[in-house]
This record gives sequence, C-alpha cells and structure tokens, in this order.
Amino acid sequence: MNSHDNSHVSGSVRVVQCGDYVIDGNSVVLPIGDALNLQTELLHEVCFSELRPLSEDLSILLAAIKCADRSIRRQHSHEWGRQLSISVPVFELTTWKSSPVTSALLNALDYLTGDSWQVKFVARTGKPSVSQSVPLLGSPDRRRIFIPFSHGLDSFAQSVLLKSTDGGLDVIPIHLHSRKANQSMKFAKPNPERKTLSVPVSATVGERKNAELSFRSRPFLYDGFAAYAAALSGGGTVVIPENGQGSLGASLVRLGGEAPHRSSHPGFTSRLAVFFRALTGVKVDFSHPALFQTKGQVLGALNALRPNSAEWLISHTSCSYDSRHASRGKKQIHCGVCGNCLLRRVGLHAAKIDDVTPYKFQDLRVNRLENSMHESDTCKNLAAYRDVAHNGVRSMQRLANVLLPIHRYRVTGELDGLSQYLNRTVEDVGDDYFDMLNQHRQEWNDFLSSVGSNSWLASYIRG
Repeated sequence: MNSHDNSHVSGSVRVVQCGDYVIDGNSVVLPIGDALNLQTELLHEVCFSELRPLSEDLSILLAAIKCADRSIRRQHSHEWGRQLSISVPVFELTTWKSSPVTSALLNALDYLTGDSWQVKFVARTGKPSVSQSVPLLGSPDRRRIFIPFSHGLDSFAQSVLLKSTDGGLDVIPIHLHSRKANQSMKFAKPNPERKTLSVPVSATVGERKNAELSFRSRPFLYDGFAAYAAALSGGGTVVIPENGQGSLGASLVRLGGEAPHRSSHPGFTSRLAVFFRALTGVKVDFSHPALFQTKGQVLGALNALRPNSAEWLISHTSCSYDSRHASRGKKQIHCGVCGNCLLRRVGLHAAKIDDVTPYKFQDLRVNRLENSMHESDTCKNLAAYRDVAHNGVRSMQRLANVLLPIHRYRVTGELDGLSQYLNRTVEDVGDDYFDMLNQHRQEWNDFLSSVGSNSWLASYIRG
C-alpha cells in the first residue's frame, strides 16, 4: 500500500450494505441499493455460467472505483495525482485479500489513473443472489471474442471487421447502461445487418454533482466486465478496439500536468490481465488489432465492408464534450472541435468518406471559431469551446511533431515497455510504431491543407 502525502488531494469511499448515501467533503458513504446497482446476470447468461458470489463482489468493487474517481475532484492547477481509498464488503474475502489479487489490482489502478489507491476488503453478510434465468444464447462450442463496446466508431468498426474475418466466431460486445437493463437475453433477436448482439450491463452508481470529469478509471469498468465475461467463458480474448492515435498517441502526448492517458494502452491491459488471472485463475488475453493503425485506416477498412457510411456515422458517436452543451433540437450532436471530433474528421477525410456528422462547429475553413458554428446553433460558453478546440488541435499537431529529431526520444523511450507488453522485439515494434506516426502526420497535414492556411484551425497551430 502507498503511504499518504499531505500535498495530494485525498478522499475515500466506503461501501456499506445498508444506510444512506452520504457525501461529506471528500468522504463518501455508498450503500448497496439504488445508489449502487451493477448487475452481471446477463454476462452469466451469455457465458453459460451460474451467478457467483465473486460476480457480486467484482460489481461492488468496480462501482466503488467509479464513485471514488468521480467524487474526489482533482486540483488540476496544483497536482494531478490523488490519494484514494475505498472499502468494499465482499463475500469471498479470502480471495480478495490474497496478495496476488490486491497487488495486481492496485498496480492496474495506479497505472491507469495516475493516482495512488488503497483498497480494503471486509466481510459481507447475508447470502449472495441466485440466478433467475437459464442460459439461452448460442452454443458454448463456438469461439468467442469479447469487446468493450461504447457505441463509438472504433468499437463498431472492430466488431464488423472481426466478424468479417471469421464467420464461425462469436463477437460479443459488452456495454454499460446507466439504467437498469433488461435482465434476460430472451428479448434479443438476431440482426442480419449488424450480425452482432451487444450485452448490456446495468450500471448505476451514485456520484456528486460537478463530478470529476477526467474519469480515468472508466476503462477499468468497460474492459473489466469484458475480461470477466471471457473468464466466465473459460478463457478467451478481449479485443481493445481503439486505433493507434488513441491507444498510443494519448499516452505519448500529454496535456499540461496530466498523467499519461493510458485508457487503451497495452501497459494497462497487460496489468488487467494479471489481475483477472489472479482473481479467477483463468487466463484472459487482450488483443489490440488497430494498435498501429490510424483511425483513417480503420474507417477505410470499415467502409470497404459497409459502404453505407451515412447510416453508421449517424449511429455511432465520437464526441467527448459534455452533451448538455452540444445539442440541436434536443438531440445530442458532435461539438466538432474536441480531440475526438477532430480525430473523427481527420479519419473520415483520410478514408475519403463523406462526413455527414452533424457538428455544432461545422465549418473549419472560416477564420474564427465562432463563425464556424452551424447557423441554427447558439453558444453561451464560447470560451470553454475555444479551450477545448485549442487542446484538440494542439494534441493532433504535437503527435505529428513527435517524429521531429528533437522529440523522437519520446517514442524510443516507449519501445522497451511496448515490446514487453506485446511480446515482440523492440525493432519490430519500432517499425510499426513509426509507420503509424508517419501515417498520422500525413493524414493530419492533408487535413490541414483541405481547410486552408487562413482557417481558425491553422491559426491555432500558429499560436
């Protein structure tokens, strides 16, 4: 366990079996019930497995992690890291208190979020829940791949691409619902167009107003449920769909004093694999098929299989900005200027796909950000959008600049770790890494040329 440092923000979440949901400064009491309700029944149904006490324990742990991460605000102007402690009641206390489980858990959390975590497990009273349904889906003899599914373009693209390579493969997307999900897969009917059936996990967790926006622990929930599903199936593969710009670029190019962004990095998934092996005794593999591809390359491959791009562009979002501020006619739209929106636009341009996405800030060719707004929109927080746009443009440009001699050390410094995570030689990984970065630079420069040197976007780069 890490010792506390008074210079850090510190906070705690204590999960209790009954009582009131209480927030007192940076201390939170989170009762199991309406304030904490994660349900894994559907995972067991699709994995041909009875509900287990360990499943409830894992759900409570993931909820506590989310609550702590969202409820304890960072002091972004002071220091990124926080000291976070959680207390979780569990049925299988001996398992959770074993050194391999706790050390692997803390190693993965610290690496992912840039914080210092402490976890205390206490005995849970009462009896575990009992399965209410009988597994009905598919055949356990088919090979299965699980994919964390956010309804974004990358997760959709990889679901389609994986299915196209092997018709005998079950690609099972796992996604989280912020409301109670249907607790039976009986409702699910085959969809001949998508050919995949996503499994919703009901996930409602109390969090304070004005919650911490960085939410670095989010992949622990998405990837964790997918990994647990693979473990319940007796072992298998979890596919991380993120492209190379998101998986590696986000770690390579930091924003201010933030910790490296490792949400899709092999360094995190390798640690998560160690945790689930220690917890379940089952080996779960993580695969990164698009790790050394740009989003443009991924979308080009998707478009070759699904040329009805207008349909899937409308159905799958990318925007990372608060949807309360990016809406039109009470419908969520893309802001058009955050890092995720810019990467989407660059990728579609590189893949030569007509971008029919509705953006709040539509026209990138005009000379001022406010003039790029769609004619039917208004904006009460233009300064916030300027900041978001500056950060997005700067990140894309800085990733393009890492190949300059003065910055190449950043890439070479990552190669040793990546080669170990991927079990490949440094030279082999380096070739792929530099190819991806060269491709990003080319796509970004082509995109800049398309919007023109007089655009507000180009002016942001010039400073």
